[in-house]
Amino acid sequence: MLQILRYTAFYVVLFLLLSSCAAIKGVKEVSCHLVDTISRQDLHLATTYNVEVGNSVTICCSDRCFEEIMQLGVNGTNIYFRTVTDKENRIISQYIYDNNRKLLSCLFYFVPNEFNWVRIGREYKFNSKGDIIKIINHEDGYSICCEQAMYIGDRYSKLKASKEYPRRILNRGKWQGKNIWEYHYINRKKQNKMLVIDGNSGKILKKLDVIITY
Repeated sequence: MLQILRYTAFYVVLFLLLSSCAAIKGVKEVSCHLVDTISRQDLHLATTYNVEVGNSVTICCSDRCFEEIMQLGVNGTNIYFRTVTDKENRIISQYIYDNNRKLLSCLFYFVPNEFNWVRIGREYKFNSKGDIIKIINHEDGYSICCEQAMYIGDRYSKLKASKEYPRRILNRGKWQGKNIWEYHYINRKKQNKMLVIDGNSGKILKKLDVIITY
């Protein structure tokens, strides 16, 4: 009986190691669709886009793209929000303009689902003259992009995840001084699980139980 348990434990460990290695091996085939550059056209919101405060207007709506402009009153001034969604690659570009339609900031998100927005690429901030005053590179310290991290997590949890609660959550984080990806999923026993994925090697460093309190 003891020998059978030893063999079982050995094959379980072997399976987990092979699953991790297979995920890391296949990650090189996953494309990173990050485009975090700003065109000259993005620097100023065209006056042809007329939208009243508190309302929004749809510029583009198709199977692959959705673009919307909204105007809001913030701290006594009006601000324009322009959102461009790449549905195919699940990437949202968000542009914020001042009352004179000059670009104030621009940032990009990877959106695995409607509740999970991960900042990616470079985030830009501008002054009133249109000069870049700050750049935040969210990819600093990462070789594995968000799409590759999602692939690693999906590959590992494929046979373990709940079909009733299929939503996954991806976040950046730190673990023992390393830049990591936190991949959350719910298993078939309805337990919350988290994978700690190395942000550079793609290796699964740790598998954790997550307790959610409300």
